Amino acid sequence: MIKKLLISFFLIVLVQLSFIKVVDTTSSEQLNKAFARSVSVFAIARGLNGLLSVVQGTEIYATPAGVGFNLAVGQIVDPMNDMVERFSWIMLMSSVSLGIQEIMLHFGQTVLVQSLLAISVLSLLFMLWIPKLRHKQIFNLLFKGFVLFTFLRFFVPIMILINEGVYTYGLESQYETAKHSLEVTQHQTEVIVHKVRQNQNTQNNSWLDSLNINAQVNIFRVKMEALWNDLRNKFEHAIDYMLALISIFIVQSVLLPLLYLWLFLKLFRQFMQADVSELLKL
Repeated sequence: MIKKLLISFFLIVLVQLSFIKVVDTTSSEQLNKAFARSVSVFAIARGLNGLLSVVQGTEIYATPAGVGFNLAVGQIVDPMNDMVERFSWIMLMSSVSLGIQEIMLHFGQTVLVQSLLAISVLSLLFMLWIPKLRHKQIFNLLFKGFVLFTFLRFFVPIMILINEGVYTYGLESQYETAKHSLEVTQHQTEVIVHKVRQNQNTQNNSWLDSLNINAQVNIFRVKMEALWNDLRNKFEHAIDYMLALISIFIVQSVLLPLLYLWLFLKLFRQFMQADVSELLKL
């Protein structure tokens, strides 16, 4: 009798929770935060992509009076450009994953899912308490339907809350550090590119008034090579930061949801083969 009362109490509370929006509101807020993070980092990636387009079209050259040198800056940005493209794709995939979660979240809140869950619980309660209505096969079918409707109603909100807990306590500090560092690197890269273009434009004019062209060319070459090396270092650091962010978003937006879904499907498959009609004997 006590077990039957506990099961009934659990089923009634579950139905009540399905009509309460507290969990839904909290999970929706957490999902919006995850969206904001994804969009913010995606914007940085697009900004770097635009900056790389400018750099790839830039050449550092100096050939006054047939004396000079040529540095193709575009050669050093190919690895960075490939990484930015992959990074943008990962961020797009993360946004798509979050979009699917949002769709499933809203679907679980529909009247259809809530009603099916309530009907399945009500039917189980009738069969549990009224001996004349008991039928093993129907009870098994209803109970498995109840599990399915419970999954549709609560799986996504709970998954979102768990994901945010993992992010808050395990990934947030790494994310903030990598994102801030990438923003700083983007700004520093913009400054370097501006210096390169500015020095190139002003230096060509100064050579016209100089008697020692070779010395001017050497000074300019040393300055440009220093900026070139600085630019390459910034790109290498940016790649490290993007790899860190890629790991974070893949874990939170792809691997963890797939892990939760795999665990549920594995348990549900075993559950579908089980006989739960023993509950009628309580």
